[in-house]
Amino acid sequence: MNKGLTEYEKFKIIRPIVGGCEHDAYQRPVIRKTDIADIDWNSIKVTNLKNASVNANNTNSLLLMFNYDKELMRLWNDPLGKVCLWQSFAAVCSPDFSVYPSMNINDIRHNIYMSRWLGRTWQNYGCKVIPTVVWALPDTYDLCFEGIECGSVVAISTLGCHSNIEGFLMGFKQMMVRINPSLVIVYGDMIEGMFGTFINFRYIDGFNRKYEQLSLFNEKVFTIMEGE
Repeated sequence: MNKGLTEYEKFKIIRPIVGGCEHDAYQRPVIRKTDIADIDWNSIKVTNLKNASVNANNTNSLLLMFNYDKELMRLWNDPLGKVCLWQSFAAVCSPDFSVYPSMNINDIRHNIYMSRWLGRTWQNYGCKVIPTVVWALPDTYDLCFEGIECGSVVAISTLGCHSNIEGFLMGFKQMMVRINPSLVIVYGDMIEGMFGTFINFRYIDGFNRKYEQLSLFNEKVFTIMEGE
């Protein structure tokens, strides 16, 4: 006898946002802006998702989610399973689901949807959430830069970007124009040609429990000329 969908199955299919939210042009949840003044950036440290622990003092830590998709899918399949742990952090970044040029555009759309959905859900449970921004070719910019409030603090990664610096910088400039972030958290090496206000963490900072002083960059912002 068919008893219909279980509550868990309904949740997986319907994906309601607890507490409601605004939606972008693609009907994805919008991650609300975290003001730069909401976090003490002078004392902030970073923790990678694999190192997140209830036994650590996470008060001054930013949780990064630059991980393989198979690890991030565990969060999608159990989005509230670790929300109490996330609440112990100064802020958490939304998951960095893959976006790259050879992907089907529908896969890109869904991966960004999952990242926005999880970020906004955790916000509705009292977490400070920093949206992670990713992009591929110019035809993905509308998808990739929607769902984030203008002036937000954002997180990006430069890991693997050195093989296509020109493409990275094209997308970076578009992000700066469309989102106009108040602060860009950069995980990985800085790339010449980036502009704005940054906090830069090295790759090992997310795994090393003995943190060194972070690097704070305040570079002169230049104007992107029309048509560039």
